[in-house]
Amino acid sequence: MAARIPRFSPSFSPAEAWISLRHLSLPGDEQATVAAFEQEFAEYIGVDHAIMVPSARYGFYLLLQAWGFGEEDEVILPALTYFAIPALAKTAGMKPVFADIGLTSHVLDPESFEKAITPRTKAVVPTHLFGTPCDMDAIREIARAHDIVVIEDCAQSTGARWNGERVGSLGDAAYYTFGLTKNITTLSGAMVTTNDDAIAQNVRKTIDSHTPASAWKAAREALTGTAMMFATHPWIYPWSLHPLIVLGNRMGKDPIHDRFGETPRTYPELPEYYQNARPRAVQAAVGRKQLQRIESLNGARSANGRYLDEALANLAELVPPSYPKGSEPIYMSFVVHHTCRDELAQALRRHGVDTTVGYMSNCSNSELFPDEKTHCPNANKAMAELLHSPVHPNLSRSRLNHIAEATRRACLEIES
Repeated sequence: MAARIPRFSPSFSPAEAWISLRHLSLPGDEQATVAAFEQEFAEYIGVDHAIMVPSARYGFYLLLQAWGFGEEDEVILPALTYFAIPALAKTAGMKPVFADIGLTSHVLDPESFEKAITPRTKAVVPTHLFGTPCDMDAIREIARAHDIVVIEDCAQSTGARWNGERVGSLGDAAYYTFGLTKNITTLSGAMVTTNDDAIAQNVRKTIDSHTPASAWKAAREALTGTAMMFATHPWIYPWSLHPLIVLGNRMGKDPIHDRFGETPRTYPELPEYYQNARPRAVQAAVGRKQLQRIESLNGARSANGRYLDEALANLAELVPPSYPKGSEPIYMSFVVHHTCRDELAQALRRHGVDTTVGYMSNCSNSELFPDEKTHCPNANKAMAELLHSPVHPNLSRSRLNHIAEATRRACLEIES
């Protein structure tokens, strides 16, 4: 059988599955385990404070609340981002203002950021999208000149570096997420980091007032992680998920996207379930184990990404990603551009390579934010052309070769 390659394979391993089972069956000191993960994570990033939170989007909301931002205040966001971030900025009372991205770096363009500043600008969110760090030197210099708070979005970049420093330690605060599809996972949950004592205290006070996530929810997440670990194994995937994906594609659906994505929406009020999802010890225990492996996991991603960088560098009509000088990406995603993106995706699937357009959207041209619409040409073009290729750490060299060869063949098929 020809190779069948999934778009992602979770970092969740049998070791984490055993940890989950042990903590679910024999609960220990919840607070102590979470505190240990927070301390270890803070040390890894190089910051004073880390607070575990239910989700990255809620962590972002809590940071806006902690700084006291609200009515009439503006926050500058990259146009290419996850819908929930500008949506929750509006829930917090702020106005999202969208700035353009670098076309193939996909991260906030400093010049566009500077042009978007008004007297009401209070914060900027450099999003290290797809594991690629933003030009933090330029962004921090602009922000300092205008007294703007820098909140880093590290949801896809845990462990990436900018000029040798880890992202999340370069601004005034940051947020991360550890979902199943991320480079490290706690199955759900996220983290906020900062060097600001007052901000950390404010966020922690809110989180401590919430109710822990239910044990059933934690068990369900552990079961999902274990199932996906097996379902994406090279020996099992061709007989498990792949047929479902092929069937879904024929019906005009994407089963993986439907399972892990969500329908874009706004939040007139903060969802109540955020207050019933305080992280549990089982998540923190998995996170501690994942943190021990993060350099190995990211190293494999980076090696795979660099291989694809070289292998796909000279294909006609295919544009590989670019990286700001000084960035050390972790290749959370490997995103290429092609003017016939949909045809390329179909051709790759015929050659056994699962692919996706991802979960990001051009929020500067979204019906969710009609009052904030603005022209961001690079984000518009990226949304029409970008496609994700597999780059996860569980890819062998032979499978990387298959991805590269399948991409070459797909490009030739489109040309003919």
